Amino acid sequence: MVSTLIGFLALSFSRHNSSGVMSRFASVLLVLLLLVLCGGVVLLASWDLPAPSKAVEKVLPDERFPR
Repeated sequence: MVSTLIGFLALSFSRHNSSGVMSRFASVLLVLLLLVLCGGVVLLASWDLPAPSKAVEKVLPDERFPR
């Protein structure tokens, strides 16, 4: 859906502007968006998140479990 919207915007920019400034702007914006997206994927793939270290202990009553 996002790629369809971006494609539509790029086509509408190029149709309505004969000088090509808006289509160049849309191309630069698309490249920047892809760079940010790829950078976010790399960051999430390489980020070593520590696991939670707090111990959780909860007593469950026997009445909750059928016999």
